[in-house]
Amino acid sequence: MYKSKANIPASIKAYKKIKADILSNKLKPGVKLVEANLAEQLNISRTPVREALRQLDQDGFVIYTPQRGSIVSQISLEHAQELYEVREVLEGLAIKLICINITEEEITIFKEITVKMEQAIANKDYSEHVLLHKKWTETLLSLTKNKTLKNSLIDVNESLGRFRMISLSNTQQNLDAFNEIKEIMKAMEKTDSDECERLARIHVKNAWIRFNTNMNLMKNLDFM
Repeated sequence: MYKSKANIPASIKAYKKIKADILSNKLKPGVKLVEANLAEQLNISRTPVREALRQLDQDGFVIYTPQRGSIVSQISLEHAQELYEVREVLEGLAIKLICINITEEEITIFKEITVKMEQAIANKDYSEHVLLHKKWTETLLSLTKNKTLKNSLIDVNESLGRFRMISLSNTQQNLDAFNEIKEIMKAMEKTDSDECERLARIHVKNAWIRFNTNMNLMKNLDFM
């Protein structure tokens, strides 16, 4: 039977909202999460908030310390590198498999996103470009037919969600990322699956380099 959103437990709603705020960096690493404040913001009781924070602690997004409460976990460079390394392999394989049997309609979908990216870059609307970059990845996931590969890639990309804004935090990095996508698009139009995989892996490698560079720069700022 279909389950309406109204029947979703408050603890799950709280979990999703707090997690989304962490992934978007609205809640930055080290921020203290006060149950009473979160309950008031979410218009629910403290009990489901406490349950949500407990689950977020288990998932690594939050750190709970007795007598001190919960804080947003710090970003670990080692963990980030591991995620990017896994994403490189998975995303490369995913786009290769898509390219082997890609249709004109599917190419058009990717092309439309690329055109919008170019417009965003031309307008210096980098927030929009980041959103379109996310949409590109979501489209790739939606067209991945290998369910095991798809689920693994979804998990990795979800964990990398809080890093996206960091890896694309200046004009040149947005332009570099866009140019990489353009090259992938050219290979896709030629249905060159091996080249698509090679370029996709380079794109992810460069995303890690951009992220790592920016994290090092941010060590002297209040982000860390």
